[in-house]
Amino acid sequence: MARSKSGPKVVVNIEQNNRIYQIIATLLLCGAIGMVAYALAKNGWLELASTMLTMFLVQLGTLLFKNGIIGLPEKQDDSAFKGTKGLLRTMAADFREWQARSPIWRLAALATAYTLGFMLARAGIGLALQVFTNVWIAGAAAAALASLIIFPSLLGNATKFLSNRATASKPAGEEKEIVTKEFDLGRE
Repeated sequence: MARSKSGPKVVVNIEQNNRIYQIIATLLLCGAIGMVAYALAKNGWLELASTMLTMFLVQLGTLLFKNGIIGLPEKQDDSAFKGTKGLLRTMAADFREWQARSPIWRLAALATAYTLGFMLARAGIGLALQVFTNVWIAGAAAAALASLIIFPSLLGNATKFLSNRATASKPAGEEKEIVTKEFDLGRE
């Protein structure tokens, strides 16, 4: 058989979109951790529960920051805080550089400061675990935290939306025109 000449070949790569599974898994995992912490706290293991939950949150936050999932936005915008974002980035870079060339006594002092911060966070989480009245509230709080992990800009976008709505004002005398149309459903 003779081969016929055909045009250029088109290769189509089809990827399965598994984002929904990642979202569900994150919600379930964080909800489960919150519920386990609640169960431990209610059964006399409050210190273990608060330490576990604090360590999870600190480590998760660290990993999210190091992987670039959370942090200051990189895009250039004309916002009022453009200079502040640049200053914060510069301060963070300067701190990392300072920390990298620190002597051992300074690293020990930094470790002490991180430990004190961890213990304060642990005490706060221990108090929060005592406030929850049932496992479903603990799970809901953990799932709410997971929603911020899945969509880190959720609060920022919601706040921006609400502030834009609150500050959006129409000039005096300017009205929106309402257009109405009538349709006769009996006529095709």
